[in-house]
Amino acid sequence: MREPSLCDRIIKLDRSIRFVGVVNNRGEVIEGGFKQGVEPMLNGTDEQQMYIHSLSNLTMLQSYKDRLGMVRYNITEHEKVILMTFPIGDGILCVSALPKTNMNKIRDKVIKVLKSKSRSSASRGSTSSNNPARKKTGENKAKNSVRQR
Repeated sequence: MREPSLCDRIIKLDRSIRFVGVVNNRGEVIEGGFKQGVEPMLNGTDEQQMYIHSLSNLTMLQSYKDRLGMVRYNITEHEKVILMTFPIGDGILCVSALPKTNMNKIRDKVIKVLKSKSRSSASRGSTSSNNPARKKTGENKAKNSVRQR
């Protein structure tokens, strides 16, 4: 039995999570998707633009790391959805949830999963998520709980 993907593990953390996806440095979702039965609020073009802006924003904030330290996450709260972004490799992990969600609880759980992933990757001696073979595998995985993009 295969180990659940990062996105599969995170989307199951809380019922209010709508979407979990790994976005590469070009703004493309390379793994993950929406929870079964959840429809996107944006069309495909607008959705990709949002990921590009999220990536750009996190990259810009990282430019202050010498004085402020590394960015651990970013939260944007809209009226209809809450978005969280976490730096991961040369891209980002995006998580969206319903409004009025306890994002601090979700944030802490996501950080715990990301830390366990980095520890298990290091112990297996695997390469980072920037490895093209790993990206291709992530794109082709069949998801049970996550609707594939």
